[in-house]
Amino acid sequence: MTRSKHWDLAARTVKRNQPAVLVAVVEHHGSVPGKTGAMMVVTPDTIEGTVGGGLVEHQLIELGRQDPEVQLLPFAHDGKGSDSICSGRQTFVILPLKASHLEALATLSGMDETGQTGTLTLDPAGPSIEPSITRPRSFFSDKDTWSFVTPVGPLDTLTIIGGGHVGLALSRVMASLPFQIVVLDDRRDLPTLENNNWAHATQKIRWDEVEKSVLEGDRAWAVIMTRGHRHDTAVLRRLLPLDLRYLGMMGSAAKVRQVFDELEREGIPSAALNRVHAPIGMPIASHTPEEIAISIAAEIIKVKNTKA
Repeated sequence: MTRSKHWDLAARTVKRNQPAVLVAVVEHHGSVPGKTGAMMVVTPDTIEGTVGGGLVEHQLIELGRQDPEVQLLPFAHDGKGSDSICSGRQTFVILPLKASHLEALATLSGMDETGQTGTLTLDPAGPSIEPSITRPRSFFSDKDTWSFVTPVGPLDTLTIIGGGHVGLALSRVMASLPFQIVVLDDRRDLPTLENNNWAHATQKIRWDEVEKSVLEGDRAWAVIMTRGHRHDTAVLRRLLPLDLRYLGMMGSAAKVRQVFDELEREGIPSAALNRVHAPIGMPIASHTPEEIAISIAAEIIKVKNTKA
């Protein structure tokens, strides 16, 4: 995928004292074309980036070219439009860019060029950036103000399949590293999932569709830590075909052998199973969720820093 150059366009345009507007999705629910964090920059004659395409994006582009004020725009998709089968809600930010924002825009453009990560904050005053620090994504709004915080840059994505105590502890440990953290679980109202303030995203899924929610590629990492052998087996079966930099599964050696034997009887080659880091983590005699999380993080760091 070609990387968007919206920060470069924003910095160049503002430096020339020409109008530019940042449009960002700061919140979404349900099935929508542009997810939280999607952004585009609109100038009188150029568009860079996307917030999902379609009629809604076209309307936002037109609005961005009409000298708008800073504003939040909630939008509901009812699935009845002629150009969309989406059904969900989004909140957009319309943020005119000014000369006072130039330093932050130049920093963001430079980070794009060097592949640096950081945390972007958007609020009515404009964009601000913390280079080299990645904070979980969050959105706050009341009648007086709003704030959107999101990691930016080429972050690796760690998908934690299982939102229990170890998933919570691993999110906390990995939040200090340049990873975007996504936690998946099939349970509703799970306290450890609701209290996970370190993950950038949490999602309720079905185990038989888990692969649809896991990114692929050389920046994609996934760990399996569901609540039981049956679920672990179902998830591993569906993730084995994916292109992942790292795939690990939590469990004792006996449990891992049981899962592997079951999948081998189904015809899955042992070579495919040998790619799985299981039992997961570095051998540090860990027992508590926090200790297990540290052992997993250590193994991920080792794999990340080891040249193939």
